[in-house]
Amino acid sequence: MKFAKLFALILPIIPVTYVNAAPDNPRILVAYYSLTGKTEKTANAIADASGGTLYKIQVEKQYPADKKERRKILEQEIENNELPPLAPTDINPENYDIIFLGSPVWANHISQPVKSFLAKYNLSGKDIIPFVTHSGGGRGQSFNDVAALCSGCVVDMDGWSSWGSGVGKKLTRWTTEQIKSVQ
Repeated sequence: MKFAKLFALILPIIPVTYVNAAPDNPRILVAYYSLTGKTEKTANAIADASGGTLYKIQVEKQYPADKKERRKILEQEIENNELPPLAPTDINPENYDIIFLGSPVWANHISQPVKSFLAKYNLSGKDIIPFVTHSGGGRGQSFNDVAALCSGCVVDMDGWSSWGSGVGKKLTRWTTEQIKSVQ
């Protein structure tokens, strides 16, 4: 009986650890899709700044090199909301705590390969920090796409958006701040 009373007195002062809290040393993944290399440069800079594992999202069937032919396929995928199958990988994004998720902006949205990535994995409870590159049209609906397609994720709606590759000290500082904000 005395133990129960003592336990009742001590219980309220025991620190609580939340199940979804990021650990002190979170496992960080920098997953990205890049068609022209701009998003890849940004992803490399984020991986360097964060110490995260770099993962290039790849489709099973590569897009054609011919710009006209490629544009036709991309427009068809976007119009019909087709998700291209992804190439096999040894990396399981479900094993990470924080995922920096990169995509070029296509027609105001994230790329179809990144949509395939979000459809393939259960990232519920993960901290997702989107970053996008564009050719001057801005981030569009890309961060909203990530939030809508990643059920149960904690999505940073401020993310990173840049024209071109956007690498530099500002990106390094932003990366560090994002990791601290989810710990």
